[in-house]
Parts: sequence; C-alpha cells; structure tokens
Amino acid sequence: MTKYAQVITLIGAGGKTTCLQALTQEIQAAGYPVIATTTTKVYPDNQVRPWRHANPPPFESHGVYFWYAGEEQGSGKWLGNSPSTVDKAVLGECRRYWIVEGDGARERRLKCWASHEPQIPLGSDCGVLVLDGRLWGQELKDEDIHRPEYCPYLVHQQFTEENAWRYFKKSPVFYPQYQHLAWVIFLNIPQRPVHGHPIQAESSERAYFSDLRAPEPEVLLDALYRKGTEEVHSKGLKVKPRSFRLAAGDAKGGKLQWFDLW
Repeated sequence: MTKYAQVITLIGAGGKTTCLQALTQEIQAAGYPVIATTTTKVYPDNQVRPWRHANPPPFESHGVYFWYAGEEQGSGKWLGNSPSTVDKAVLGECRRYWIVEGDGARERRLKCWASHEPQIPLGSDCGVLVLDGRLWGQELKDEDIHRPEYCPYLVHQQFTEENAWRYFKKSPVFYPQYQHLAWVIFLNIPQRPVHGHPIQAESSERAYFSDLRAPEPEVLLDALYRKGTEEVHSKGLKVKPRSFRLAAGDAKGGKLQWFDLW
C-alpha cells in the first residue's frame, strides 16, 4: 500500500496503531530492520519491544522496537520525540525502515486538525491518512470526530464522496509543507467477528460492528475515484502531493484495494 517508502508517518484516526503493527510486521518478515516510534503519545504496544532512550536502538538490535522518550503520568502513555529529533535519527543512518505515528485521535473514527497538528517528520517519504471506512454513508456525529470544531461542515452530514473529498482537500495531504511526500488515504474497514464467528467476504450485509456496517471496498473506491477525477481534472488542485493513492480494506490483514490518481 505504501510502495517502497523508507520513512512512513501515519496520521488520522480509526486504525493508525493497527496499521503501524501491520507494517512493522510485514517489513520485519521481509527481512528488513524496522523501528516504530511516535511524535505524539500512544498507549503501550505489547506487539513490539519498548526502547525508552534519548537515542534509537542500535542497528545491530534484532526484532521490532518501539522508540519513545518517556511515559505520561497517570495514563502511562509512551511519549514520543519531536519530529526534528526523529529526522536527525533518520538522517544519522539510512539502513532501517521507520514507521511513525504522528497524530492523536483519542480513539475516534475521524480526525480534524488544530494548527499544531499533525506532527510529521519532514524526512518522511510517505504519509498515510487513516480513517474508519465504516463511516461511509453514515451521518457523522460529534463523538465520531476528534476535534469536530475544526471541521463543522462534516458534523451531522452524511459521509459520501462529496464530503469525503471536501475533507481530503482540507487535510494535511494537501498542506504545502508536506507536498514532497507520497500520500495514501486509507479507509480502514475492519472485518470484526459476529457472535464469535469471523465474517466472510460474501456476508458484508451482516458485517456490523457497533452501529456501523462494513461497506464493500470496491464500491467505496469507485465512488471516490469518480469524484476524485472530477476534482483533479475539472476543478484542479492548487497544491498536489508527489503522488496520491486511495486505498480501502482491513488493516489487520486480508485483501487491500487501491487506485492511484497520479
């Protein structure tokens, strides 16, 4: 999904940590060294080895490490380093892959951003904006969105291709300072078990988790592609990232689908 980027930063809501775990495991399984870290704060990750230190683990270290600077009192969250500190570490050695969680969302399904967010190291090759794909076709509520005051145009609106593209164009994907990145917008559609049984692909009409139905990735992507083509070719975009990919599927595994607008 992220091509061959060496430094990948995840932002948004609705599956960043799951994406981080999946990417680090895939890179390690391919035989490459990889470091996970954050520029914000995250709950402890029991899928990796913790590394609390001013510097990243030495290159000779085996396994996947999560590099962090300290712990938040009360919550126990791991506190990350600044984007500039991560940039220095990346520049110091170029033999490892890096997966960075650069945003906080308080376990919401969609993220809007204050002026100090997100925290993306400028040395990133690829940015991944994650959102919960099960919101597709739903009416968005305040409790679905982290910082809804920064995107009032979405609240109590149905999340279809029109509002999705309005959201995309106001997101960090199109911020001028991040145009050197290759960007992926990933609509995470978890296939959760129903009454203890896994959901089969053909039973998507019964694929409910909470009050949300899992949409078919190809239907969702087709609608976004048609609207995206209109945005790019008819109206034009003043600021464009280096490349732009839209993807959908289950971050925990299974088949991912995507298309590239450019």
